[in-house]
Amino acid sequence: MTPELQHITIDSVSQAASALRLHDDVVLVDDIRSIRLPDQAKRMDCLLFALCLKGEAEYTVDTIKRNVKAGQIIIVGINQVIADVRCSDDCEGRCVFISQDYTKEILSGIRGLSSVFLFTRMHPVFTMLPESIKSIQGFYILIQQKIRETTHRFRRDTVRALMQAFVYDAGNIIWHVMKADGPQNSRGEEIFIKFMQLVEENFRKERRVSWYAQQLSITPKYLSETIRVISRETPSQWIDDFVTLELRVLLRNSNLSIKEITDRMHFPNQSFLGKFFKEHVGMSPKEYRKGK
Repeated sequence: MTPELQHITIDSVSQAASALRLHDDVVLVDDIRSIRLPDQAKRMDCLLFALCLKGEAEYTVDTIKRNVKAGQIIIVGINQVIADVRCSDDCEGRCVFISQDYTKEILSGIRGLSSVFLFTRMHPVFTMLPESIKSIQGFYILIQQKIRETTHRFRRDTVRALMQAFVYDAGNIIWHVMKADGPQNSRGEEIFIKFMQLVEENFRKERRVSWYAQQLSITPKYLSETIRVISRETPSQWIDDFVTLELRVLLRNSNLSIKEITDRMHFPNQSFLGKFFKEHVGMSPKEYRKGK
């Protein structure tokens, strides 16, 4: 029997590197060479942003080999598998690891960037202009300073706000790459990005794969096959992810009753919503709202 993949977590990163940590939420690594890099494949339980300042490195993500050089940023997403990491002797870089839950908190207040960051699944390495590198480093230093302010009453929330600003800034960089690279996208990538844009706009009221296929003028089978090849998830999984995240946000960050949330999200009744939420989150909406 093949052993289950080990996971890269906030804990494992902080133990394997000289790092600055904020609770179970964020780890900052100033010197990428301080990380003990494993040869074996590991699955990401957190989101990774890494900036290469000098030298070069290579790695594989989901078995695809990638190379990164000075002036480039890489993004490795949650659930992706990273392996075979190698750094040159003169490699210098900074890394930000963000837990899955904290990532959801950061992205919960952001709209319009889903397709941009999903683009990084196919294009995870980006070359940046000097001014963009300076901006990214500026955010890194600010976040670093706030994490070190252990007496700050609102430290975690302040870091989250800075992270959101960082995501917008990084999203702008990726958007320009995406715009320039658009004509070279494969047909599958174009369908994937259009599908994600449709889901983002319509997931609250429309959850049928056939409906999305109709909007794209393709068959449901072709849509399902295309999305699965590009993203390794089915259209239904992507739609459920959007719905689940929105339910979490509404339950934690609004005073709407569960009945009102049921109506807003176009579920047939509260029982159906409760069953859906428990299946995807592992607890009832009421338990989640109470912070269990």
